[in-house]
Amino acid sequence: MEKFRKRTLKNFNISDEGIKVNKLLTLIEDSPYYENILKYFNIKSNNGEFIEIEGANTLFTVIKALNKRYVKVDLISSLKNIYFNYSDGFSIKFSDLTTDDYFKDYDKETIYAKPIHSGERDFFSNLYDIDKYAGNLIKKGYGDILDQNLELLKSRQEHVRKYRLIHDLDEDKFYIRAIVSEGRYYNYDNSITLVIALLKLHFETKTSGIKYFLHSCEFNESFIRIFFKTSELKELKGVGFLENTLQVSNDEIKREALRFSNVCSISFKDSKDNDQSLFIKPKDVKSKVLSITHGTGPDRAFKNLEGFAKSKEIFQTMFEDIKSISKIKKHNQILHLVRSKIENSTTVDIKRSKEELKKILLRDIKSTTQLLETFNKLMLLEGLEIDAKEYLRYLIYEALIDRT
Repeated sequence: MEKFRKRTLKNFNISDEGIKVNKLLTLIEDSPYYENILKYFNIKSNNGEFIEIEGANTLFTVIKALNKRYVKVDLISSLKNIYFNYSDGFSIKFSDLTTDDYFKDYDKETIYAKPIHSGERDFFSNLYDIDKYAGNLIKKGYGDILDQNLELLKSRQEHVRKYRLIHDLDEDKFYIRAIVSEGRYYNYDNSITLVIALLKLHFETKTSGIKYFLHSCEFNESFIRIFFKTSELKELKGVGFLENTLQVSNDEIKREALRFSNVCSISFKDSKDNDQSLFIKPKDVKSKVLSITHGTGPDRAFKNLEGFAKSKEIFQTMFEDIKSISKIKKHNQILHLVRSKIENSTTVDIKRSKEELKKILLRDIKSTTQLLETFNKLMLLEGLEIDAKEYLRYLIYEALIDRT
């Protein structure tokens, strides 16, 4: 569904010089973790310090607008109060809304929720792993058979689950995003992620002198991935410079909610003497600075932010790996390796653009700069999905550094 697709925000207006702390905090003033964040950063809600990270106010405005339109509701429901609907696509009917106060003043007694993202798969895989079976029945129009299965399962047990619903206030429509844990689940959402990221980097600048620049952001209503370039540079002889870049990401559904990772940006001059930057990323075990899971309580979770100190060490390790690219001789061999991996990839978003990606790689490479320029063309392919770009960041890193 188009409105829930991941989008990219970049090329921030130069007039956006940053944001005040007190304004940023309004993004989470209704969060149950508001006081925890004030305590961790030792600040007050009226703190008037200015966070000098260009683009921060624009990103704040975008996230605030998403929060205003989409409300997330965790509805607990027994299977006996669930029905399927097949008109206008597949949707799930919830007939008991009394388990959540959100619906106390809502003017309808039942709602229909369309699955988005992996919502349909999550629902049916959680229902005795019948996701493939149910999916095939829906595709073939055998809803009556699926309804019979549902009624039989209702007769066996309650099967109570907590469903993450998204209410689009502009259209008054509901969507089912996933099933979330009924036990220890702490909702560290996109707003929490942005606030923590900007505050952490703000105070890091004050203590270390390292400056952070908002380069781009990939996001939708339940996911965010923010790239901050830093003032830390190391020369790659004969190629350009390696910029330390911090990736702050969050998935409101997956186990690992909030993560700080090091990625790298190779800055170089292309064949037309234009400045280019290529983002590449090693596997998580090498790049992870710190992470906070949805199962970790706020006091312990925010203490995990002390792990940020590892960022400088990880950058140095990555530089030691990457500086070897200046000695690459067999450029076409590396190109062939990437082309082969794209050809054999089972990643859905890569398969959609496979032929276009392979065409870009059909050229004769004479230098490392040409190789980097070609890889950047992969990343800039029009229509390439965001998840495909993340896959390519890993793939290109492996090809350049590990040669595997």
